[in-house]
Amino acid sequence: MAPFKILAFTVVLIGLFIWSGNGITRVSGEGSPLALGEGLSVENGEQIFWGPGKCSTCHSIGSRGSSVRGPNLGQSDVGPIIAVRAEERGRAREGDLGRTLTATEYLIESVTRPSAYVVDGFKDEMPTVYEPPISLGPDQLGSVILYLQTLGGVPDPASIVLPAEVRQAAGRVADVEAWAPYLDGDSVAGREIFFSLEGPTPCAKCHTVGGVGGDIGPDLSAVSGTRTAQFIVESILEPSAVIAGGYESVLIQTTGGRILDGVIRRETADSLWLVTADEVEYGIAVEGIARRRLQEISFMPGDFAGLISVTQFHDLLSYLRTLQ
Repeated sequence: MAPFKILAFTVVLIGLFIWSGNGITRVSGEGSPLALGEGLSVENGEQIFWGPGKCSTCHSIGSRGSSVRGPNLGQSDVGPIIAVRAEERGRAREGDLGRTLTATEYLIESVTRPSAYVVDGFKDEMPTVYEPPISLGPDQLGSVILYLQTLGGVPDPASIVLPAEVRQAAGRVADVEAWAPYLDGDSVAGREIFFSLEGPTPCAKCHTVGGVGGDIGPDLSAVSGTRTAQFIVESILEPSAVIAGGYESVLIQTTGGRILDGVIRRETADSLWLVTADEVEYGIAVEGIARRRLQEISFMPGDFAGLISVTQFHDLLSYLRTLQ
C-alpha cells in the first residue's frame, strides 16, 4: 500500500476513535447497595446464563459451555461446584477484606465487579455485564445469581443485593448515544474477507464463526454480543494490546533443541498439546521441555493498514458487528 494510502487509513481510524469517545459514559460505582425487585427466578437465570447473558462464552458448567477464558463453574480442577466454591472463596478472602464474604456476596462480586478478584490462571478480562453490549438489568443479574446458587446450594432471593451502579446503569441506557463507525460497511463483503483463506486477512484460519474456521484464536460467533464495537476495532488494529486468556502464544524449546511456537490447547501434569499458527498439533512430554516462555505478541497480524483498505476494514467490522 502506498504511503499516502497508509496515512489516509490512519487518519480515518483516528477520527473513528474520536467519534466513538462521544458516545461513552461511565459511573464511578459509588453508592449504597440496592435490593432487587420481584422479577427474578432460577429459570430466567438459567436461560440468561446460556443465552443473552453470554456467560457460556467463557464459562462451562461441567462439559457444557467454554472454559478457555473463564473457570469451569461445575466440579472441576479449579474447585468444587460453584455454590460450594463461592463459600470457600468468601472465607479465604477474609485476610484481604478484613471480613468474610458470604457465598452470595462472592457470587455478586464475581458477576458485577469481576476485577475485584481474579482466579489464579485466568486473566482480568470479563466484560462489565450490565454495560453495553450485554446490558443485563438488575433482575436479570439477580436471576443469574439465583441460578448459580442452585449449583451446589439452595436459592435464596432475599440474600441477593446488587451494587448501586447496576441500577444506575439500567437507568441511563436510553441516555447513552449509540456508537457508529466512521464509515458504513458492507457486511456481506466483510464476511467474504473474513472467510477468504487466500485473501490478505484470512481471519477464519484462526477464528471460528458458527463452527467454521480455526481455533488458534477465540471463537467469534458472538463477539458483538459480548464486546463493544470500540473493543473490536482495537483488537483488530492492536491485537497484542489485549490477548484473550487461553490464546497466548507460547515459545517452547525441547531438550532435543527443537523450538516450537504456538497456543497450548490442553495440558496435563505429564504432557501438553501445542498448536502452531499452521494448525499443526504437537504432543510434548513435560519432561522433554527445556524452556518455556509466554510470548507478548499475538499471532494476529498487527499491520492491517498495510493489508486492507479503509473500505475493506469497515466491511469486515460491519460483518463482525452482526455476530451476536
